[in-house]
Amino acid sequence: MRALSSARIVVLDADPTHRNFLCVALAALGLKYVYPASSVEEARRAATAPDLCVVDPRRLVPVGPRIPRNPFDPARTPGILLAADPTHEMIKAAGASGYCAVVGVPVAPRLLYRRIGSILQKVRRAERRYGTNLVTDAATIAEIQES
Repeated sequence: MRALSSARIVVLDADPTHRNFLCVALAALGLKYVYPASSVEEARRAATAPDLCVVDPRRLVPVGPRIPRNPFDPARTPGILLAADPTHEMIKAAGASGYCAVVGVPVAPRLLYRRIGSILQKVRRAERRYGTNLVTDAATIAEIQES
């Protein structure tokens, strides 16, 4: 796993203003490789093996309770879901859909940066300890979300 400053982050958001704001804000905080994407296909083309993805599903899927799956392999690429009103049920559903954390919107860039750092640190720790990629079971997701 790379250092936080060299981590490859994909920001998947259909709203160009919000997507560009997040990319610029994360770059200003020290992330060098932030790739904006407006669709799942574009996200997969933007970075072949990203270290983490940030997904804002509000404009990607029709309005409803459905949470889109992490567009990458959740065992290799942890994800952060952005949600307007995160509830306990939503956090559990996000975990089942391959996300490690749920962050409320409007997003404070520094909070998102810290959450990215926390998740990548836990991934590195798991790789050192178990010699494996991120384990996305409910206990691990709950532990990451609470920290």
